Amino acid sequence: MARASKFTAADRRAAVERAFEGTESPTAVASDLGVHPTTLYRWAASDTTDDPGPAPTRLVHATQTLLEHSDYGDITVEAVAQHCGLAARTAFHHFPTKRDLFHAAVNDAATTLIDRMATRSEQATWPDDPLGQLRSFLHIAAAAIYDTPATHVLFRNIGVPRSEGTAEGWHTDFVVAIEQLLHRAADAGQIDRHTDVAAAAQLVSGAMRGIHTAVFDGASPDVALDLVDRVPLLIPGPRRA
Repeated sequence: MARASKFTAADRRAAVERAFEGTESPTAVASDLGVHPTTLYRWAASDTTDDPGPAPTRLVHATQTLLEHSDYGDITVEAVAQHCGLAARTAFHHFPTKRDLFHAAVNDAATTLIDRMATRSEQATWPDDPLGQLRSFLHIAAAAIYDTPATHVLFRNIGVPRSEGTAEGWHTDFVVAIEQLLHRAADAGQIDRHTDVAAAAQLVSGAMRGIHTAVFDGASPDVALDLVDRVPLLIPGPRRA
């Protein structure tokens, strides 16, 4: 069952107005509410009215779109502003540097992906065995990634260090989750107990990144999901006596 938010729709609208239409900064509003600043961008982006949305959200989404075919050195803040119909001074008001804007684009994608994975996980029927759980975990992650085009920024070197934002935390948590499941699989006798689990988790994550990158380069998501389901087979099975 999905967790109920402590914030009502009215609360979220009020927070968005404070952060993007008033005198307070998104960081200050987020701190007051006890949420991450990117949560405010997500709330703003979820507005279903005909209004194009707050300027920061439009700039973040435009950056993600332009990054599909360019990288840090090819894009200017002015170009991003023009892409979403805003004045350059408006863009610089919300994001003083291009680095700030790129980090916001990456963090927004990571936060959105985490939420979508959580929703899919809550709706899934999980196997009882650790290796089956690993297969489901990888499939859920991949399906959420392919349904979220903006996440392409998480799997490419776009010119800003991942260590400075949400993206690196997501990658690290992903590897840790794989490692925990592999430890449980080893304890259950599903894989060779002599397996270097930490190294195996890094390799599984690397294989997943490679598949995801191929999809964002034009490969079939359906074929990719079939391959993702086979990734756990890379882990050596238990040795015969």
